[in-house]
Amino acid sequence: MSRNTRNRILVASLLLFNRQGEPNTTTNDIADEVDISPGNLHYHFNRKADLVAALLAEFQADAARVLAPPDITHATLDDFWVFLHNLLECTAGYRFLFRDLEALTSEYPPVSRAMRHFARGLMAVFELHLRGLARSGALRLSDADAGRVSRNLAVIALFSERLDQLSGNAPTEDESAVQVASSILQVLKPHATTAATEHMRELVSHYGA
Repeated sequence: MSRNTRNRILVASLLLFNRQGEPNTTTNDIADEVDISPGNLHYHFNRKADLVAALLAEFQADAARVLAPPDITHATLDDFWVFLHNLLECTAGYRFLFRDLEALTSEYPPVSRAMRHFARGLMAVFELHLRGLARSGALRLSDADAGRVSRNLAVIALFSERLDQLSGNAPTEDESAVQVASSILQVLKPHATTAATEHMRELVSHYGA
């Protein structure tokens, strides 16, 4: 029962952090969401920092699976599509980490280290995918170009929602994921080889672009 309550608290915390932001969520809000007393919540997590740390550990475990290095000797566009899907599912699941990044890194230093590691890993995995696709004949990219393009893809994946906020747009979580996927594939579209052009077009059209 105690373990179940702890998990319910984590699920509720993630839901509320994603919905209204970590800075705008109190431990009392979380206790109300779980329908337990504040004292019961504090029995499992003494401070909100403990909740953030637990969710950060969950994110790091999920991110490690997403950022597993691909097999670039048999790279395909379908493999890249699956990676992109898993990446967007992961970032959407922990949306608060990216939306509240400045506040979180200021308040919780471990978040800064974890997100820096994630960003570097994301660029590296994007680059591996692009190099593999170039070697398999799906993309026309030199290794140097793959490095530069991978950085652009990481910027799109990590900061598109921030741009939407600054421009006054407020897409839903699903709409945001579709926009990110579409933007990433659009960046790659001009680099597709003749043999891969039709497949790339199909992937882009899947996201309504």
